[in-house]
Amino acid sequence: MAHLVPDTVAAVVAGGMNVFLVRAAWLHWTGSGRAPDLYFGYSWNPSVMRGHERGIVALAAWLVCLTVAVAAIAVAADGAGPAAFDVGAVFLLGSYPWLLLHVTIAWFNWPKVLVPPHMRGETGSVTEWWRHRRGRRAPRDKGRGRDGR
Repeated sequence: MAHLVPDTVAAVVAGGMNVFLVRAAWLHWTGSGRAPDLYFGYSWNPSVMRGHERGIVALAAWLVCLTVAVAAIAVAADGAGPAAFDVGAVFLLGSYPWLLLHVTIAWFNWPKVLVPPHMRGETGSVTEWWRHRRGRRAPRDKGRGRDGR
């Protein structure tokens, strides 16, 4: 019985994170003013934080798939049989496309169907970085020859 305590605590913590992220995804999708600000990652750049908020739907789906996979594999390790392990493997492999979608939404704001409707007109973080980088360079003399004429 004592070996179930860490699994139960991990399940409660992961379930709480899932509930928080799914609720946050719903509030961001509906454009509610009550949507929580998400501060995760290692960047203080506002465009990166907005990128994570744009990709909240894919991030929530990734975490739910990952939690189901870990739970199924933990149950399979306790002797539930190979079917539980197969379910865990399917959800684990199914979680990777969601993570890739989150990254593409955060960086490029694509695919638009997974971006909350009020954020679909924004540009991605990489696009903003590229425009900012190109804007700080010294202007070149285009259309002139080598002698300046």
